[in-house]
Amino acid sequence: MAARALMPDHGASIFFNASAECLAREIARRLPAGFAVAPGDVPDSGWYLFAGRDGLLLRKGDGRFRLSDGVRDRRRSRNTALARACDAGPGVRVLDATAGWGTDGLALAALGCRVRMLEAHPLVFAMLDDRLRRSGLRARTEWADAVSRMCNVPAERYDVVYLDPMFPPRSKTALPARPLQVLREIVGEVTDPSELLGLALRCARSRVVMKQRAHGPTVGDPDWRVTGRTVRFDVYRPLA
Repeated sequence: MAARALMPDHGASIFFNASAECLAREIARRLPAGFAVAPGDVPDSGWYLFAGRDGLLLRKGDGRFRLSDGVRDRRRSRNTALARACDAGPGVRVLDATAGWGTDGLALAALGCRVRMLEAHPLVFAMLDDRLRRSGLRARTEWADAVSRMCNVPAERYDVVYLDPMFPPRSKTALPARPLQVLREIVGEVTDPSELLGLALRCARSRVVMKQRAHGPTVGDPDWRVTGRTVRFDVYRPLA
């Protein structure tokens, strides 16, 4: 997800228990400059990165959160709504500009796409990068804000620019799945999807794909859409 509140130069600390110091330092070395290990007391509030017996996870008070490695989440069929919207297949270059936990980016990578996943929030990026490593899939992660990245590199273009903006909260009693709850709590303010769309249209060679709730609002004027059971994918032709 694209976050404007925390930019990549803010960094993050990786806390650890006594038996996992080597693991914490190994994780910090894999991550970009700005991430560092933090011996000592853990924060009293808010989510933070923690390296322990179970690997890298997020902690908050007595709560803990860890992503699966994505293996069971891979949707290898090209008949899924996501795959059809992105025309996924071997060699297709995809910029997942608002990667979040990377579930859709991993699914596209499993289909042979050459995926680059952007994520700006340091806690989310660290978990995304760790998830990609454990998945065994070939893709790239980049600690970057989607708006800045697409503004600063206008000459770099991808076959598909994929946008998965944070859906607005709904006034329903049922809560979203826990990964989405945690993501929303961490990321907070998100980028206006219309701003992302305008930039993405300049970076895509074939199409821009934006994920929305099945009956959610439409951003701009999509050329066509692919609808799944609970979500849909609005597809836009790029600017000439």
